[in-house]
Order: sequence, then C-alpha cells, then structure tokens
Amino acid sequence: MKDFAADLHIHTVLSPCADAAMRPPAIVEAALARGVAMIAICDHNATANIGAVRESAAGDLIVIAGIEITTVEEVHVLGWFGDDAAADAVAAVVRATLPARSGLRGALRPPEVVDALGSVVERPDSAYESACALSLGHAVGLIRANEGIAIAAHADRRSFSVLSQLGIWPEDVEFDAIEVSAAGAKHGRAADLQKPGKPIVTASDAHSLDEIGDARTVWTLEVPVFAELLGALHGEGGRGWRIG
Repeated sequence: MKDFAADLHIHTVLSPCADAAMRPPAIVEAALARGVAMIAICDHNATANIGAVRESAAGDLIVIAGIEITTVEEVHVLGWFGDDAAADAVAAVVRATLPARSGLRGALRPPEVVDALGSVVERPDSAYESACALSLGHAVGLIRANEGIAIAAHADRRSFSVLSQLGIWPEDVEFDAIEVSAAGAKHGRAADLQKPGKPIVTASDAHSLDEIGDARTVWTLEVPVFAELLGALHGEGGRGWRIG
C-alpha cells in the first residue's frame, strides 16, 4: 500500500463561476507543484473538460471523472466515476433539465469546453450555474446507478449544502461520504459533521489556481485508481483515507 495525496474537487472554465485561468495545463501544473498525485474534475452540472485535463496531465497526474450536481433544492452533490462515459451519462440527464443561458439575466462568465492546451472548443448555452430539476434523492440515485461514488459536498457550509438547504440528513438518501470544506477542515469542523457510518473527506473545491491542493485527502491504496477509492472508504484490505 502507498499514500496518495488527492484533491478530488476541482473546477475548470466549464464552471461559469470558476476563474478564466482554470484551464488544463495550468490546473495540472498547479496540482503537481503542490504535491497532489490525484485530482477529480467536478464542474457544475457538466463533465466535458475531464478528458482535456487528463490529456494535458499525460500520465503525470491521475485525473478522476467527476461532477458537482446542483439539485432542485440547491444542494451540491459530488459524483466520482470510474470512467468518463459514466460521468457523461449522468451529465446528460442533468443537462436535459437545465435552462438555456441565453435567457438568463446577469449570467456569469460563459462556460467553455476546452482542449488539452486550454483553447476554446465550444461555449455551451446550458446554464450550468443553475439548479437542475433533479431532487437530491434522484441525483444521488443517478450517481450510484452509474456506479459512481456520491458525496455530500462542503457539508459544513452555510449555503448549497445538505444541512443549509434541508436542515437534516434525509434518511432515504444514501451518500458514500461527506465532504468538509477546505476552511472547515482547517478549523476542525469535520467532527461536527459526524454521521454514523459515513466517512469524512475534504478537497479544495478550487475555482482558482491558487486554491488547488488547499485541502486534500490522503488515500492509502494499492494503486491510485477509482476502483480502489470505494474500498478505501470501507477500509477494505488495508486501504483507507485520512484528511491530510
């Protein structure tokens, strides 16, 4: 077994709220410079830049497919996946329920689909910054139906978290793990999120380059691949994790 520092919640320019510098080469450079061995690309309601980041990494950095869904209750849910096709399948369902950006007032920076060099390939008209029409239970079920890992995002925050939006942990929604925010991890708020049987992880939720690696989870794995993450969350075969 070996320890791998991971930041499994990073945005690219496909997220309208992310900085315009969040392009594949810069993301890879920042992660490697901060000693991160594994990242997950988790754009809001979208997945189209995952492959570009992985191509830019050229094997120097493990890139996990991910998404951050904004549910109809405005709860953020992370999904991590074993392959891009599964992530894309989830994104397609989510995208079908989003409004068009062209009809929005005061919209944020246009989302960009980019190539491995960071050049713009497409500017989609979907309002990725909006809530989709899926309920929290539907979104988590969709992630798990596509063999993904479902995580309650930044659960300690006062906005866009399960507790801020619902006030309780719904008994009929089965998360695989709970994420404490970067600030929460630094201030010891992970203990406040204890939910029986649910692992607590952390990640940067980076929207700018200087935030990458600001919070990380150290995974003890045989090899740094998605298939081992769920085993680590369950403590199987000596695998594990800790907030690093």
